[in-house]
Amino acid sequence: MHTPFLFFIAHYFLRQEMELKTYGFETKEIGEYTYNYRYGETTVSHHLTEYYEEEKGTRVVVLEKETRKGDNFVRLPQSLWITREGYPPLSTDGALQQVGEHQSTLYFAGMPTVQSEEHIRIFDDAMRQELKGLGLNYDQLSTPIKTGQLFKNCTINGFVYTKKGTHDRALLEVLQDKALRCYTKVLASQPQRCPVELWTEMIMGPQADFEYHLFKQWGFEVPLSAQRAFFTMMMGPRTSYLKSNEELERLHSIAHLTQA
Repeated sequence: MHTPFLFFIAHYFLRQEMELKTYGFETKEIGEYTYNYRYGETTVSHHLTEYYEEEKGTRVVVLEKETRKGDNFVRLPQSLWITREGYPPLSTDGALQQVGEHQSTLYFAGMPTVQSEEHIRIFDDAMRQELKGLGLNYDQLSTPIKTGQLFKNCTINGFVYTKKGTHDRALLEVLQDKALRCYTKVLASQPQRCPVELWTEMIMGPQADFEYHLFKQWGFEVPLSAQRAFFTMMMGPRTSYLKSNEELERLHSIAHLTQA
């Protein structure tokens, strides 16, 4: 009974890996996170798949998410978080929103914590040309990002586009493709270290607080702790280091106590 469903899931992830390879990412799937909850009358489902390319240190996290309360929803068909040592990360969000009678399609792509003027120039020039082909003005769409209207206390370049009155998933796919192609041009340039932790700390802290209030304004019940947990799973650090010999000794003591 479940065979067609399992075949669909396997086919989907195979297609997803193949799509990543078209952009030069020779990654392998290393993790899968399923995080679902209900709070009040709101249900939230997350599915994250993590890929890693050991040779170049590239990590790709793909997110599918839906927040729903009755007929109202915010659906993210495929958001991305891509990191590589020496380069700014790529963060994208594509959302289909239904709140009351209001429908909208929103797409965001940006490189937070970017330090290199060359990286900025490459991404901006490439996106400017790509969006021009769609009749969109990149410089206008990038103003809310670069002036700090959407994100505070972090250098970032990129753009945000909203199409009101419709759910246009095909448009999200087109914009995602263009953002990825522009980002690969950045990855082909000379590296320069970026303080990515400034973005992840902001996302897991103040931005989680802000989005708690944003979802509340839209009529959804999303606990702050749950929003922080989601951001941590998607963008948080994957490793940790003990900070002192005292911590190391405490670790050995606890491990010794729990040994059979």
